[in-house]
Amino acid sequence: MRTPRTRTSRLIGAVIAGLVLVTGCAAPDDRGADRTPGSSGAAATDLPAAEGATAYPLTLKTPFGDTTLDRRPERIAIVTANTLDTDALIALGGTPVFAPSTVDRNPWLDDDAVTGIAKLWDAEAGTEVSAESVAAASPDLIVALAAYETFDQARFDKLSAIAPVLYAPQGELTWQELTRKLGDTLDLSDAAVKAVETAERSVAKTRAEHPEFRGKSATHIIVYDEKYGPYYASSPGSDTARLFEQLGFVLPGAAAKFTKDGTISDELVGLIDADFLLLSTSADPAYFVDAPLVKAVPAVADGRAVINPQDKEAGTNHFAWGLNVQSVLSVPWLIEQLAEFGGKAIR
Repeated sequence: MRTPRTRTSRLIGAVIAGLVLVTGCAAPDDRGADRTPGSSGAAATDLPAAEGATAYPLTLKTPFGDTTLDRRPERIAIVTANTLDTDALIALGGTPVFAPSTVDRNPWLDDDAVTGIAKLWDAEAGTEVSAESVAAASPDLIVALAAYETFDQARFDKLSAIAPVLYAPQGELTWQELTRKLGDTLDLSDAAVKAVETAERSVAKTRAEHPEFRGKSATHIIVYDEKYGPYYASSPGSDTARLFEQLGFVLPGAAAKFTKDGTISDELVGLIDADFLLLSTSADPAYFVDAPLVKAVPAVADGRAVINPQDKEAGTNHFAWGLNVQSVLSVPWLIEQLAEFGGKAIR
C-alpha cells in the first residue's frame, strides 16, 4: 500500500471531500435541470405564512458589503453546492426556485421536496455557479450560507447586482445557527427554532437508546479511489467527530495525529484502531481494506470494523456525503445510520 497523494485543502471543508466520492462527474457547466416543463421558474417560492417577527427593510451584512431586503423575499436562489442552506430552507417549509443538483444526493429528503425545485444547477464538481445562471432564475434573495472560500469580492459584486445576498463562509455557522439565520431572514424564526429542536431531540433519543456506546472509541475512514487514498475523517473538531461524541463515543488518543490533512500513510495505518472502526468506501476500496497492514489493525482482525459501501447505482456513498453536509434535516438520518453501524461493532 502506497502513501496517497495530498488531497484538496481542508480549508475548503470536508464537503469537497464528499463531492469527490462521486465517480464519473462531468465538469461544471451550469446545465442543471428545469424541473417544471416549459417554465423558467416563474412561480414564486413556496413559503409558509410570515410570522410577523422580522421587520423589512432588512440589511444583510457581509464582509464584502451590505445588501438590503426591501420586503420579504418570494424567489430564493441557493448558490452553494453543499446543500446545507437548501436543507435548511426545506426544513422551514420553503422551496427554492434555484438550487444545487447535489440536493438529489440527499436520501433524507422526500422526493417531492426535490422535484418541486424549478431549476437545479450542475453542482457535481463543487464549484461556483455562474452569475448568469442565477440571474436567469430571477431571484429576490440569493443565499450563500456555508459558502466556499472561492466566494470573493468579485463574486459578491456580481451576485449582489442581481439580488440581496445572505452570506456566511463555510464553517462559520453550526447547522443550528445556519437554520436560525435563514429563519430570521425569512420571517420564520419560530419555525427555525422548532426545526432545530426536533433534530436535536432525535440525537438525544438515539443516544439514550444506546448506552453501550458511552466511552467507547470510534474512528471513521473514507476510502477513496486509490489515486486519492484513504482519508481520516474523524479528526478532533470535525463534524464527524462531533456526531460520534453526541452518541457517547470518544475519539481514540491517536486521532490528533491526523489533523493536518487526513492522509493515512503506511506508518500511520496502525493508529486507525478503535472500538468501532467505520470504513466508508468508494468504487474500489480493495487496495486499502485488503492490505496486510490494515488487516493487522486490531479492530479489523477482531471484527470491530464495519464497512459502509458505496451505493453503486447512485455512484456515491450517501452516509459519507451526509457526514460532510450535516444539516437540520440530515443529522436525524445520520444519527440513526451511525447508531446502526455502531451496533454492529459494539455488542
